[in-house]
Amino acid sequence: MKDSHYADDGMDLRKYMLCLLGKLPLVLGAVAGGALLGIIVYTAVRMVPESEREYTAYAKVYLDFAADETGEVYQAYNGYTWNDLMAADPIMELTLGNLPADYTREETEEAIKAEILSDIRLLTITVTTHRPERTDEVLSAAVRALETYGGQAKEFIRIHAIQKTESKLVVADRRTAQAVFVGAFLGLFIGLLGFSLYYVMDDRIFVAGDVKKVTDMSFIGYASGAETLKQDYENNLAYVREKMGDIRICELDGNVLFSEEAFRDMRKAGGVVLSLPFGKVHGAFVSYVIEQLEVQDCALCGVAVRDCDMRFLRRYYGNVFLTRGDRKGL
Repeated sequence: MKDSHYADDGMDLRKYMLCLLGKLPLVLGAVAGGALLGIIVYTAVRMVPESEREYTAYAKVYLDFAADETGEVYQAYNGYTWNDLMAADPIMELTLGNLPADYTREETEEAIKAEILSDIRLLTITVTTHRPERTDEVLSAAVRALETYGGQAKEFIRIHAIQKTESKLVVADRRTAQAVFVGAFLGLFIGLLGFSLYYVMDDRIFVAGDVKKVTDMSFIGYASGAETLKQDYENNLAYVREKMGDIRICELDGNVLFSEEAFRDMRKAGGVVLSLPFGKVHGAFVSYVIEQLEVQDCALCGVAVRDCDMRFLRRYYGNVFLTRGDRKGL
């Protein structure tokens, strides 16, 4: 008997693809499940608790500079300067004076951002807080403070707002399609990985190559299926009977061992052909049965496969084994 190493043999890619085709609905289900999970996870990430939500508003403020003798006064005001100016007195003091008493200096400084985006005369004030009404209040207070400052500082003729928005909820980027794609890809990857692991561990007997992984005994053929396959099986069986005399066909049924009486009958025969049900018995169990046959002095002379799935065999071997009559049924 062959020293069985079926778990270490190379993968039969044709059989793998046919088995995968049979599990295609499960793989597609994993893809759909992954896509759905991606949407759920993405939605959960985007749903920020109310206490942590942020609301933002901005204003565009025009700076009408006054020039000194050299005309260079306005050059001292840039983006970095305005951030510092908004947090320092007198502008911050004026801002706090326009707000209710429950506003702290630290909260107000953190909420305000001032920047020059392009034109040095156009200042953008952005306010962000966790409540829409406070965002609006801080923005209005900051704009009024700048207008007041523009009337007091010698560097300016006037400061006035030319645009102001109301507070809006800050929403994360909507990347639903990307979340669906990533989820579907992970579902496909996990589905294929799971099937591949299952395939590697599944040593059931389907085709002649599976039999050869278990034993060196001759593969007699497929005892059922297309006419040419059955004819090959019967011809091979007839030749073995001619050579060895009385041959006993012993059908292995699932994972049930032969009885003591069955072993006695097989010992009396000139040879034994072990008949395996298509795709219903594992190679490890077949290897064990063959060892028991040897111990019982049963002369195993070949292995056959019965109850075949002809659709599977057609795809595995192609139509080369089919007669013209068989082709009519395709």
